This record gives sequence, C-alpha cells and structure tokens, in this order.
Amino acid sequence: SKVIVKKQNLIYKFELFFVALVLRILYPFFALLFLVPQDLLNLISFTLLVFASLIMAIKRIPKFLILIFGFFGVLGSFGGFLTYENAAINLLRIYGTCFLYFTLVFILTRNFIEANAITLRVVIGAMSGYLLIGFLGASTIEMMDYFYPGSFKMESSTSYDYYYFSFISLVTVGYGDIVPLTYAAKSLTVLISVTGQFYITLGLASLVSKFLSK
Repeated sequence: SKVIVKKQNLIYKFELFFVALVLRILYPFFALLFLVPQDLLNLISFTLLVFASLIMAIKRIPKFLILIFGFFGVLGSFGGFLTYENAAINLLRIYGTCFLYFTLVFILTRNFIEANAITLRVVIGAMSGYLLIGFLGASTIEMMDYFYPGSFKMESSTSYDYYYFSFISLVTVGYGDIVPLTYAAKSLTVLISVTGQFYITLGLASLVSKFLSK
C-alpha cells in the first residue's frame, strides 16, 4: 500500500506542475476573468510554477538549479511588479526564467526517455515538455530582443507578447501581428517551429513504442 501511495503522490506532483504551466499561459485571461491585476497574477503564476517544479524534481542537483534560477526569476518578477522599467531587474528575470525553463525541459525529457511504460505521469510529462518548449522559446526571443532591439516588429514588448509569439510559432500559426525582422530572429523562429514538430513526431513514436513493448 505504501508503494501505491508513493506512486499516486508522484502523479499528483506532475499534475500540479502541468496546472502551473497552464496557469502561466492563461494568466492574462484569468486576470480579466477574476478582476485581478495582471502583473500580480503574473508573479503568482511564476511563483507557483517554481514551487511545483521543486516538488516535481527528485534529485538534488535539479532541485538546486530550480531553486537558484527560480529565485532569480521570482526576484526579477517581483521587482518588475513593484517598479516600472528597470534594466537590471529585467535582465535578472530574463536569465532566471530562461535557465529555469531549460532545466525543466532537461528533467522532463530525461524522465520521458527513462520511462518503461505509458502512465498518466508519462503523458502529463510529455504535454508539459511541449509547453516548456514554448516557454523556453519565449525567454530566448525576449533575450534576443533585449540585447538586439528591433529584432522583432511588435506593437508592444511586454513579457507576455514573447510568450504569445513563441507559442503561435510553436504550433505554426502565423497571424502577422509580430514579425521577425533580422536573419537571427527569423532563424530562431524557424528553430522554435521545427522543434515543436520534431517533439510531436518523436513523442508519438516513443509513446507507440512503449505501448507496443508492454
């Protein structure tokens, strides 16, 4: 019975992590729905994601990396919530979130590869990995636009605009409201789109392989 409880707790950890990712994507919608300031819900959603990531990670080194990068990301988000435009705070948030997403992609990819059978944990982990590619792409896009202003044509340059552009590129939907202008920006957009398609292809092939090997 202890083994069963342990497995169920592990599944709940991945479910919490997936919910935190979804909230991270939809926080502007929920801010409008519940009449909550968007910047406040942005801070809350990112803090919840860091908390869920710490619960999900099992080994010490990943937990340590999540703690460090998550701390810088939360600190930068909190500073951005309190002040109006600050270069140091923005840079702290950009680097913290970028390395956090990269660490999480590595953890979930490793868990997915090492899984021997299809379980709810594996499916949720695979979906979370796909969403994390969009988050990592958004952080990379924001980092490029920070160091090379004018790389993208957009009406505004809030952090959520980068998430929006990354995810519509990931699912290969182009509305034309945000456009990459430089060759580096165009190549990064192509990389995000291709990575999303490769992930779906390899993920489906791996799931089918694990199912047939049962």
